[in-house]
Amino acid sequence: MPSLKRRLAKALGRAIGADIIPCARTAGWIEEAYLKSLLDALRADCVFDVGANIGQFGQILRGSGFSGTILSFEPAPRAFARLSEVSRDDHGWHVFNIALGATDQMLPFNVMKEDVFSSFRMPTAKENAAFCADNQIEATLEVPVRPVASLIDELAERYRFTRPFLKMDTQGFDLEVIRGAGTSLQRFIGLSSEIAMRRLYEGSPHMAESIEFINTCGFDFVNFLPVHPGRILNPLEFNSFAVRRDLVDAEDYSAA
Repeated sequence: MPSLKRRLAKALGRAIGADIIPCARTAGWIEEAYLKSLLDALRADCVFDVGANIGQFGQILRGSGFSGTILSFEPAPRAFARLSEVSRDDHGWHVFNIALGATDQMLPFNVMKEDVFSSFRMPTAKENAAFCADNQIEATLEVPVRPVASLIDELAERYRFTRPFLKMDTQGFDLEVIRGAGTSLQRFIGLSSEIAMRRLYEGSPHMAESIEFINTCGFDFVNFLPVHPGRILNPLEFNSFAVRRDLVDAEDYSAA
């Protein structure tokens, strides 16, 4: 049960039309509020949650008020078991024990000591050693990988969405997910990709490469927010947000 202090803060916030949040949650609240505004502006009715881990992003979506369909993809069995539990009572949240990538195949997947770092790529501390203690391989598993292009028609028919948004957090594998979408990438109204200023994985794309590639796919960036907001001078990674180019100028400012 929330403490008396938190209940009083919420009551005061409601009275003055504001959100009162702890200082420690400020950065997270900013991203959640922005994500809600973006999905509302795009009229998204479905989010592809690629690299779902244990359901953190799905919970953020629901906490921010998104009521559309969530499709979460997570290949690691242990993380997927927790994801299944978290999403079980949400009839609009569907989970899949597979990875998304460039081609239909089986690939070795590295489960790290701290499983949010699990990746198809090998960890490296060459550019930054901040997380090397947690970003160590505990096990390597063969997991199924499917391209978006091979799934989207079936999923759209089953879940009746028309305006999907693509969120990726695959620890250095996001561009492979995009490659696997092919021309069907244009069915997504926007996307979010975790891009690296300091790479934590061998062979993963650098920030400039990710930005250029996503731009060439027909998406324009609308925001960048740090993954680790407490790292003021060395932020490592950013959650980027991009919108399909034909929609960038579609926002109606007439009422502003």
